[in-house]
Parts: sequence; structure tokens; C-alpha cells
Amino acid sequence: MLKELYTSLTSRTAPGARKAGLAREVAGISGRYSRQKEAWENHLQHTKECISAHLHEAEEGEPLLVLGAGLCLDLPLDALNGHPAGALLVDAVETARARRMVKRYDNLAFELSDITGCLSSNQAPPQVAPIPLAGHGMAISCNILSQLALPFASSPPENDEEKDIITKLQDAHIRALMAMNCPALLITDYERVEMHGDHDHIVTTVDRSHLPGAPLETWQWYIAPKGEVNRHLDIRLNVGAWLLNA
Repeated sequence: MLKELYTSLTSRTAPGARKAGLAREVAGISGRYSRQKEAWENHLQHTKECISAHLHEAEEGEPLLVLGAGLCLDLPLDALNGHPAGALLVDAVETARARRMVKRYDNLAFELSDITGCLSSNQAPPQVAPIPLAGHGMAISCNILSQLALPFASSPPENDEEKDIITKLQDAHIRALMAMNCPALLITDYERVEMHGDHDHIVTTVDRSHLPGAPLETWQWYIAPKGEVNRHLDIRLNVGAWLLNA
């Protein structure tokens, strides 16, 4: 708990992000990773390999744009740094650990930004997420789509109003990616599988009917094996990757 508190307190945040609880959320993710490194390894490695495998789609003269950089655990930093125009990593929270990692690379930069457009205001979600639609060789939305509504709604949502907020934020993000003048790689979980003994309960985290066609590939993220939440519950996420605008 002390380590998570330190992570939260030493993180830099975009306007409204700390008040919305995102620094605490990222610190919690960091703590869970430290406990579940082995269980998470396949997902993190799969995400890195998926990104690396599609960097050839990027325009060499423009920098890569990574949305949802987070703790940088799932990013192939060497490959991103090797892109001729470098990469801009974007998130609402920058931890001290992520800051140290990025500083090792000459061709990477980290920018604090609210990609929902809602953290510091009471406005409704925009029709298109406030991310730059031009000036990048490729956009990568990395394991962030299902997390966009965390400051505004429960997971799973408790009522129709929260469902509406989640849908609007996710749709705005997808529309922004599809409006960009470059290829966009979207990696996201879309289902949470809660396993109680022999019984599975599936919770939709992203409505796949809102996603553009079939995924390039899918895999599972063993995010909370038995003992992490409680000794009877095992939680896995179904994750997929989509290539847009190619």
C-alpha cells in the first residue's frame, strides 16, 4: 500500500485527472502488476509483439502517436524509438517509473493529455475524442478503450445513464481513430470473464458491434488470478486488436 501511495503522489497528471482518481487508479494497476507479473506476462508480450508487427504500416516521416501509454509495461519502447520520426506517448497520468523509462530514449516523448475531453469539465462526451487527427505516421490506442469511462461510471455500469456515458466515450474514441489521416492500431479488452469455480460470468467491457469488423487477433489477459480479488474468483479479459484506416 505504501508503494502504491508513493506511485500516486509522485505521478504527474493532466488537469482534472488526479481529482477524478486516475493517479490512484494507475497506482493500483502498478501494485497489481508487481503481484501478478507472471500471470500478466503473456498479455504484455503479446501486446508488444502486435504493435511491433504493424509498425511497418506507419508513415516514416511522421511520429507515432501512442494513446494510453500508462506504465509503459505493454509498449515495445525499443521499436517505437526506432521509428524514424520517433513517438509521442500520451496519457492522463505519468508515473515516475514511466518518466524514467522514457528518458532512456532519445526518440520518445511523453505528453499529459485528457483524451476524453471530460476530466476537467462537466460537459457531455464529445462526438469525436479530442486527439490530433493529423500529423502522425500511425496511431496506437493501447489497452485504454475500456478504461476511458472509469472516472465517470462504475464497471460494470450501475444504470442506464452510466451505460450511455461509457458508450459515448468509447464511440468518440473509435470515431477519432477512424477519422485520422493515418493507420490506427486499436488494442482493447472487450469482455471480462469472471470464473467462480465451474461457473463463468461474462461482462461486456466494449460492445464489439461498435468495433470496425473482425479483429486481427484475440488473446486472454489473466488480470486477476485466484487470490488477487478473493480466493474463489479468477478474472480474465478477452483482448483483441483491430487495424483501422489501412
